[in-house]
Amino acid sequence: MRDRLGPMGLFANQKFSLVLSAWILTAAFFIGSPKLHAGGNSENVLVVVNEDSQSSKLIANHYIALRKVPAINVVYLKDIPNKELIPLDKFINLILRPILVQIEDRGLDQNIDYIVYSADFPTAVNIKQLARQLTETSKKQGRSLNQANFNGVASINALTFFAQHALASEQGGGEELMSLTGNRYYRQESSKVLAQPFVGPLQKEFQRSIDTFSKDKDDPLFLAAIDSLKKMARNNPGQMAVHYWRAKFAAKSGDTATAIRSIKWAKAMGLSDRAKIENDSSFYNISDPDFLSEIREMKNGGSKFAISRGFRQRYQWAPNGMLNQTKGQGQRYFLSTVLAVTRNYGNSEMEALEQIRGSIGADFTKPSGTFYFSDIPNARSKARVRLFRDAVNLLQGLGYRARIVKTALPKSVDDILGLTCGIHEFDFGKSRSSLVPGAICENLTSFGGKLTDIRQTKLSEFLRYGAGGSSGTVVEPMVRLEKFPHPMIHVHYARGCSLAESFYQSISGPFQTLIVGDAICQPFATPVTVTMSGIELNEEIRDDERQLSFDASRSLIPIAGIELYIDGQLKEQYFSLDPINMKMGLLSDGFHEMRVVFVGSNRQETRNRVIVPFEVNITNRNCQLEVETPKVNLKDNVSLSFSSENADTIRLFHNHRVIHEIDGDSGTAEIPATVFGRGPVAIQAIATFSNGLDDGDATPPTLIASVPVSIIIQGEISKTKRITGQAENNE
Repeated sequence: MRDRLGPMGLFANQKFSLVLSAWILTAAFFIGSPKLHAGGNSENVLVVVNEDSQSSKLIANHYIALRKVPAINVVYLKDIPNKELIPLDKFINLILRPILVQIEDRGLDQNIDYIVYSADFPTAVNIKQLARQLTETSKKQGRSLNQANFNGVASINALTFFAQHALASEQGGGEELMSLTGNRYYRQESSKVLAQPFVGPLQKEFQRSIDTFSKDKDDPLFLAAIDSLKKMARNNPGQMAVHYWRAKFAAKSGDTATAIRSIKWAKAMGLSDRAKIENDSSFYNISDPDFLSEIREMKNGGSKFAISRGFRQRYQWAPNGMLNQTKGQGQRYFLSTVLAVTRNYGNSEMEALEQIRGSIGADFTKPSGTFYFSDIPNARSKARVRLFRDAVNLLQGLGYRARIVKTALPKSVDDILGLTCGIHEFDFGKSRSSLVPGAICENLTSFGGKLTDIRQTKLSEFLRYGAGGSSGTVVEPMVRLEKFPHPMIHVHYARGCSLAESFYQSISGPFQTLIVGDAICQPFATPVTVTMSGIELNEEIRDDERQLSFDASRSLIPIAGIELYIDGQLKEQYFSLDPINMKMGLLSDGFHEMRVVFVGSNRQETRNRVIVPFEVNITNRNCQLEVETPKVNLKDNVSLSFSSENADTIRLFHNHRVIHEIDGDSGTAEIPATVFGRGPVAIQAIATFSNGLDDGDATPPTLIASVPVSIIIQGEISKTKRITGQAENNE
């Protein structure tokens, strides 16, 4: 593994197998034949489970089954402290580093974008020592950090999002994770997007270049700036600021073709301020119809905020929120949420499962209803009122109803698509209102995410009534709005972004924010139709090659690319819908699962896929697995029998973890049901054949997988919360 224990680890890998310029315009899909699996990008989600917790396994089992998460995308961790607050070193060594190690060891570093935690993980991390350390360092450098801003505690989500900086804290770094503007994926105000596209020497070069704009067009410095901007645009095609300034220089110098091309690029990345271009004297001398047409298509006045866009972990986010490709010119993150908190003042197991089912069922439903913003005379509400109008106008422009109400909660309504309010204590049930499945509900209050503290109503209150997701700070936030979702969160969501994308695009300083909900829930995403032929569900493959063909003739939105996964691993990426020739003879005999993921060409890069299980039988070797009964009580054992003729060993797997192993080609096993946890479970046997080779031979052994068997582990599901009794000062 590359630099496994170093401060950068996974993030040291700067491979970009996709050309970013191919993703400038990006979209959403509905996949047809042979079987539709709509609703999110589970191939890009890593589910983390507390192996010592039955609640954690219960929540994970249901989520994995409902979301059809690949088994290879599930990580089990042991010896997790049974507390809501743990020290930073324990978080890094017991949680974060093991997760990153597994991502690399499994070859998932190019496709994991989301890290979601099941129940019973610490929700808060003590970073007081790091804060003191960085404060002392800043003083020595003549700067000053405001300790009140970070208050000594961070959330598990934030430290996972800022994984790069969390690891760097071991080497004296990590300051950016505690910055109120540390999240570069945050959608800034549009005026800021055209400034500071880079850092370090490259930013100085950019600034020197645009400073020469006032010079004569024949001045050597002006001409040098044109060359410099051209190089920057070529190396960083996703950087709007460069294309905008390149258009200005080209217009002044009379290069109409470059001006048109550059303004098209900037527009494709979200430049929408028509008035800004029309009032810029740099463009007065361009009368070309193509240029004028591009300007007319812009929204008059544009949006006050950078356009919503999809997230990939491999993208480098620039200081202005755009995409850079030059090494060192951007930050990389993981989007992270907690699926459920089922202890202390969280939710019961039953509430958590109902909430997850509702969120998954909401995908692509395009629900109708109203977004509500509460304006009442208190400090919490007033702090954000000035921000409501922009969000309301944009939501209405998208065709949704949006209202500012003068009550703490909307009263007696049944159409809440989203809610932003500010009240320290409330009982949602008394409002006699109901939430549309998948709704994001946000409340500005000090302890909404501090689930060991009885004071103030928790984020779990919204989840109890069916919200798709909610957040709260894990410590007193010191009235800093940067730590709470901007009302624009509902706009990002309504544009088709996932729940996690919407949260992280709207929180500029998320280091104390706990986010609970299904990260990839996307009720407002727009599907398109793509059909695939060339292979059937559960087909037995006996030929060496198959051709996959695609038909997007009914698609309303073009497709940017295809990702091909075999057994959960990303194998190939394509930039067209040309037929794909699959070399089946290169696969071992036995069971395999193909996932063909279509990536849309809208800015959200919405993904959807077709899942095709099949068996290869070219050399007549197989592995068999049988379960005695498909339903087992939690207090009993799961009885299994398995065989594979002439195999050297056979191992039994549950979600990529080995639960039993034998030498030989057949056997039986009695596995306690508690190992799996309650809920739907899939088990697979994999036989190993050394092929008669010595151990020193470099040829790897052959692995033959059985068809997975599905069972249900039955057991009572709690309808009440687990209060651990932990006092705040004992955590």
